[in-house]
Amino acid sequence: MRTDRRLLAALLCTFVSLPAVGCGGERPEETAGEHGGEHEGEAHEEGVVELSPEKLAAVEIETAPAERRNLSALLETTGEVGYEEDRIAHVAPRVPGRVQRVPVSLGDEVRQGQVLAVLDSVELGQARAEFLAARTREELARTSYERERRLYEDRITSEREMQEARADYREAVSVRESAQETLRLYGMPAAAIESLRSGDPGSSLLSVHAPIPGRIVEKHATLGELATPEDTLFTIGELGHVWIWIDVYERDLARVHLGDDVQVAVEPFPDRTFSGEVTYLSPEVAPETRTVRARIDVENPERLLRPGMFAAVRLVDPHTEDASPSVVVLDHAVVRRGDARLVFIPLADPDGEHEGARFEARPVTLGRTEGGWIEVLSGLEAGEEVVTEGAFFLESELAREELGGGHDH
Repeated sequence: MRTDRRLLAALLCTFVSLPAVGCGGERPEETAGEHGGEHEGEAHEEGVVELSPEKLAAVEIETAPAERRNLSALLETTGEVGYEEDRIAHVAPRVPGRVQRVPVSLGDEVRQGQVLAVLDSVELGQARAEFLAARTREELARTSYERERRLYEDRITSEREMQEARADYREAVSVRESAQETLRLYGMPAAAIESLRSGDPGSSLLSVHAPIPGRIVEKHATLGELATPEDTLFTIGELGHVWIWIDVYERDLARVHLGDDVQVAVEPFPDRTFSGEVTYLSPEVAPETRTVRARIDVENPERLLRPGMFAAVRLVDPHTEDASPSVVVLDHAVVRRGDARLVFIPLADPDGEHEGARFEARPVTLGRTEGGWIEVLSGLEAGEEVVTEGAFFLESELAREELGGGHDH
């Protein structure tokens, strides 16, 4: 009977795989290494860029240690972009009139003296008619005076008649000059006044000209509407140079001077820095806020800064330095990644397990910028090696790996 049981067990081992039964004498753990126990590839560290020897030889990678340097004292605040007051103009007609033609549009660049609108003005027509009448009377009075003067010289008329003719002529000149000045105040140039002739069909038309060059940033002129000197038809602004206004707390006033350098950043252009200079400090302290109004002049050749924008402002005081040196790196060692700032740290390979080179992407918090150096507030210690040439290449490699491009081997 015992033999039958052994035969049955052998038959079961032949037709059914029973890992828990020691058929053939092998234990399951002895065969584990033959069935999928190996990894497909080595796991890599997150935030680490690996370059193969070939790629490392093809790119220029340079490093330098983070240093400690004394930087100029820094004051950080916020401000608002505004027009330079000498480069903005609100254009209104000098005399009431109905808008007949508007040859410009919102956003147009205009030159000084360019016609912005043409108005049909009853008052201007009357003023021109008065001028033409005064000019005619002046001509008649001059002719009469010259005749009386010749007659007096020939002793044909009396001195009293000659003096009366001269007085009439002087009065006519005064009336003509008054009418001419009225036209000038209405905006007519001298050449246009001199060329006026009776019967001119456009005698009531008034051209409104641009007083400065710039861009039309507001337009309120509408065909057919009645415009008065109280109405602003256009606003012209020149944005090649702007002002930024800031409020300096009384306690910080000793750190702000005329001529101090300023760095400006705005949210729409986070990768750009605009340079400026403090050009005005108010002589008064606002009693409500205990602040002093200050003005910063900023060149804006690309017209990126626009009035109304809020700006982050850094004022660098060259007159004093921080008491303790700061950790700094060269500005091109820092790369932007989303909202973060990164530097790349070369990693040592003492065991020789990795070919090529490895670099750690290290997030850092930045402070002020001065002379090509950037202050590192956290994330880096003085003396640590950072990549100074090739950081942008490493950032692109890091992005490629995160998107599934894999490491170089």
